[in-house]
Amino acid sequence: MHKSPRVVDFSTHLSGPVASRRLVQMGADVIKVEHPVHGDGNRQFPPMFHEDGIHHLSLNPGTRSLAIERRSPLWPRVVAAAARWADVVIVGNHPQQAQRMGLDVASVLAINDQLVYCAITGYGVAGEWAFLPAHGLNMDALAGSLALEWADGKPEIPERYRSVGTTMAGVEAVAGIYAALLRRSQGGGGQIVHVSIWEAALAAQWRDQATFANLQEAWPNYRDLGSRYAVYGTKDGQAILVCPIERRFWESFCKVLELPDEVRGRGDWSSGVDMGGAYAALGERELIGAHMARRDRDEWIALLSAAQVPVAPVLDWREAMYSPHAAANGTLATYSQHGDEVRVPVPPTSITSASAIKAGLTLGEAHRRKAENFQRAPDLGEHSEEILREWGVEP
Repeated sequence: MHKSPRVVDFSTHLSGPVASRRLVQMGADVIKVEHPVHGDGNRQFPPMFHEDGIHHLSLNPGTRSLAIERRSPLWPRVVAAAARWADVVIVGNHPQQAQRMGLDVASVLAINDQLVYCAITGYGVAGEWAFLPAHGLNMDALAGSLALEWADGKPEIPERYRSVGTTMAGVEAVAGIYAALLRRSQGGGGQIVHVSIWEAALAAQWRDQATFANLQEAWPNYRDLGSRYAVYGTKDGQAILVCPIERRFWESFCKVLELPDEVRGRGDWSSGVDMGGAYAALGERELIGAHMARRDRDEWIALLSAAQVPVAPVLDWREAMYSPHAAANGTLATYSQHGDEVRVPVPPTSITSASAIKAGLTLGEAHRRKAENFQRAPDLGEHSEEILREWGVEP
């Protein structure tokens, strides 16, 4: 394998580009093969920032763009050249469509049997749903992760719901790709990585599945865990989450809130934690709620944090993304795109050499730097001639 993995991404829309975005973050050289008019599906997908889709600007920084129509006479030569050049090929097409495009696993590995071939499908390659056409929410719906809200007898998608499977499939693909590259480097030859968006959405609900598969009951809702793992309103109309479920935290929590000694001494610590679910009839939640309503949110945060009690304000996501803590961790990056300043979320994983830490770089500073020196997202087909020359393909 080359110093940095060479990746050719033939996928469109979300899951494959999410994987490529993270691969770039980890140092891979990623080439996006795109439709010469529509791109990879994200360029023209709203909301738009000037002439570009926000999805494109967020998912494609640092990639190179090769634009070619799959009906072009050059297409078979491009696929062959890509397979010979790459360490990893990502394909996100429906299995039958991939075969028509010459991108199925058999065709690609016939060109280079040392490749890591990553297939991201909607529903997988087996079973009755395998060949269904689909978009992201279809897989979420069939995975049970889409919890509907009913109003006046009509089902609605919750206002703040975001697709689970499309993003998780991309994240899972990256883990599989690097595991496959390791196997290949150890002499295992070519490898095939497969993840379906449906299975990724289902797997994200692992606690529910494990509980039901073994006990035939649902994993409890957070709101039902108990008075000591709960959200409370504060004097200023804000919300605060408290989690004093271990004995030392509970005692500190009671002291800060000035709860009665009777309440402070209540608890079953035989399992190490007590979430307060057994004290509903004693009005423990109402008592805590009444005390919480006496002070503002930030005042409680300061007092409880000083006492080392697990506590958090319930923030709006806008507050979270612009918080000083987010800045300290490099969660938002800025780059220039044709004179416009673009701000994009940064994947949460950083990789730092041990030698850099030994030389005095702190891990916190190393982690924050993942948001620096961002390359811009490529224009459609910007690198076509460069890539074709690099691959030895001449029109």
